[in-house]
Amino acid sequence: MAYLYNLYPDNTATPVGKDSEIGYIRAYIEGIGTRSGGEDDVLIGQALGQGETGVVARVKEAPTLIERQLEQFLQINPGTAIRTVEFDVFGFSRGAAAARHCANEVLKPHRGVFSELLVGGRASLLRSFDSAADVCINLVGLFDSVAAISDPLHGDFSPGNDINRGVNLYLPPDCARQVIHLQALDEYRADFSLNNVHHTHLQIGLPGAHSDVGGGYLPRAREKLWMTQPCIASVPTGQRVESHAAWARAEADAKALRESGVARDGYVAVKAWPAATNPRGKAEPVMQDYWITVILERPVHGELSLIALRVMRDLGERHGVPFDVITDTDKRFKLPDELMPIAKRILQRVMTDRLVIFEPAQEALLRARYIHLSAHWTPEGPFLFSKPTPLNRRNVHLNRPQKGYPE
Repeated sequence: MAYLYNLYPDNTATPVGKDSEIGYIRAYIEGIGTRSGGEDDVLIGQALGQGETGVVARVKEAPTLIERQLEQFLQINPGTAIRTVEFDVFGFSRGAAAARHCANEVLKPHRGVFSELLVGGRASLLRSFDSAADVCINLVGLFDSVAAISDPLHGDFSPGNDINRGVNLYLPPDCARQVIHLQALDEYRADFSLNNVHHTHLQIGLPGAHSDVGGGYLPRAREKLWMTQPCIASVPTGQRVESHAAWARAEADAKALRESGVARDGYVAVKAWPAATNPRGKAEPVMQDYWITVILERPVHGELSLIALRVMRDLGERHGVPFDVITDTDKRFKLPDELMPIAKRILQRVMTDRLVIFEPAQEALLRARYIHLSAHWTPEGPFLFSKPTPLNRRNVHLNRPQKGYPE
């Protein structure tokens, strides 16, 4: 999102052109659960999406941030009179949920949290300015919407359900001139359910896990993952665990993983370890319990999200947002040579309203080197934050009206 923000036009630093009737300001709202220059809110903000760094709280910060930018705009562009206000709103993950909630504030009859800002005669708005008639949303650009709001105080302990108390995700067909939703086709963690948009909006599936679409992965990393749910195998003491049927099942799973090509540059193996240790001095038990799982280790690259960035940038430009150009010489956006044909293919198909499909060799390259395996059984302490859904199929929640909105 930071890259897209930097590509968005900004007339707080560069004056509006002499013959232009449109000026732009941009405001960047911090991510959910994060604090710039401070300690992140891991428990309430990041884990639950609530609190002072949660989705709703972040949206409430928007008017103040916009007003500051508007003051800077007026210093650079003195004498400006503002007739109309249009919003372009972007977000990734819970930030996409915040973007949707923000859009719903703009859609409220009195403009919700923006009501005090959008008043005729204030901050160079014409005295005749009418927030009911002179405000609209041009574009809502979403990268893989995942609200994942939990509210334990009200009995909601699951981030993967569609309750999302207090957050309005509903985007009606006429909410903006265009809604663009880029969806991760290879994401299926149980706690990362997709919050879909209305079928009339532009929905585009792109290869990759959640952050392969929205960004956040390191350029180079090494995945070390438990790919199957550990199971218990009991064998007579002194007998090899490889003799158990669970080992044979794990070997079959490992074989399927190898044949899928995801570990082309790494390895897949079956791993077993004792479920408990025998206390010193105590007689050996008749049966010995082992945990068994399939492990995968491989290098993985993080540049896939730069393709999604290009898709949003080009589609945004088509729908009236004059983003800056992405150049091949800019190191921030540089793609590996082997990804260039894939990026070109995706952009060509998206911009001509066609389904994104690949040649077999391109698909194999993406799976072996670029698509992260976000769903797995590797524990983080006592928790399984990344466990997959049953059947490895993503949960998708429909775009539905929520009670209490607009207000």
